[in-house]
Amino acid sequence: MKIQSNWKLGLLVVACVSLAACGGHKKESKATTETVAKVTTVETTTVAPAKLPDSLLPFKKEKQLVLGDLDKLERSTSAHIQLNIKDKPKAKREPKISVDPVGWHNYKMPIDDSGSGKEAWLMNRGHLVGYQFSGLDNELRNLTPMTALLNTGSLSDKDSANQTAMLFYENNLADWINAHPNDWLDYKVTPIYEGDELIPRKIELQYAGIKSDGTLMKISFGTKQENIDKDGVTHVILENTSPNAKIDYATGNAEPLFAKKVETTVAQTEAVTEAVTETTVNQEEYRTVYVAKKGKSQMCIGTIKGTCRTIQIGGNVVEMTEAQAKRLGKRVIHLKKRDIDIEKEHHTIVWCSFHLIFFH
Repeated sequence: MKIQSNWKLGLLVVACVSLAACGGHKKESKATTETVAKVTTVETTTVAPAKLPDSLLPFKKEKQLVLGDLDKLERSTSAHIQLNIKDKPKAKREPKISVDPVGWHNYKMPIDDSGSGKEAWLMNRGHLVGYQFSGLDNELRNLTPMTALLNTGSLSDKDSANQTAMLFYENNLADWINAHPNDWLDYKVTPIYEGDELIPRKIELQYAGIKSDGTLMKISFGTKQENIDKDGVTHVILENTSPNAKIDYATGNAEPLFAKKVETTVAQTEAVTEAVTETTVNQEEYRTVYVAKKGKSQMCIGTIKGTCRTIQIGGNVVEMTEAQAKRLGKRVIHLKKRDIDIEKEHHTIVWCSFHLIFFH
């Protein structure tokens, strides 16, 4: 009996130990499952790049150039480019554009009212997206009539510091590309017309940078013309005007603002010149001069009325009109506010005030 009780007690102890071991194994398995679930959640959390504004071209990491179609009046409508430094054109630009955008006229006009007579071409065949980005020259969809002032910053030259001109922004955007070789420039130019006018009143520029990961970069050159919108895209509106001309935007014809003043000045000058010449000729026909050496001297003395008290005429001094003397090739010397004596018997004409003129 005693041995049987011990056997039962031992069997009970073994059963309890087994149950305890099984219970511990279940707890450990539950903890491991919870840890794995937490790690999985962290690994699946990602940050998506910001969406680019709809005003930009889709980012494809390749050069894109989109030209708007000519409208019903054959006007250019827009030009939009996205490029990296490696996409800048390498071919040399043609020296002259060979196509004419609608409304463009070849006018040369005075640049101011100074009377200097300096003239310059009023209008340029202006690129929307400049050649340094697009590589396009003779493409009508990328050309529009621009005043020289709008296009180059000057009426007669180039002024790259003029912040109201295309050249300023084109040069600065080109510098931006050079300084950001791993990034992209998105650049759009739009002519702004009024109704059916052929010449745009204004030109709008739009630009922004794009990083290689597709996020937007703001670009600003610190000018008062720039306006950055809520998406971070910069806009600039430039006036297509010129201070030396009255432009008919409907047709492209133009009139110089300073032409009448210049023409009047020229006309007045010609009239005065004619009057002076006529008066001089008339005076020469009647004004008397005195020639020594019996009229053979190549020099002669003339006086203006009221300046001479005593004139003595002799055989060696000959009188004639100034016009006659000039026709004979003689040099006329006019004496003003001096007294002269023309001697009778000598070959000299004596100019008082101790100056002697000898005619040999």
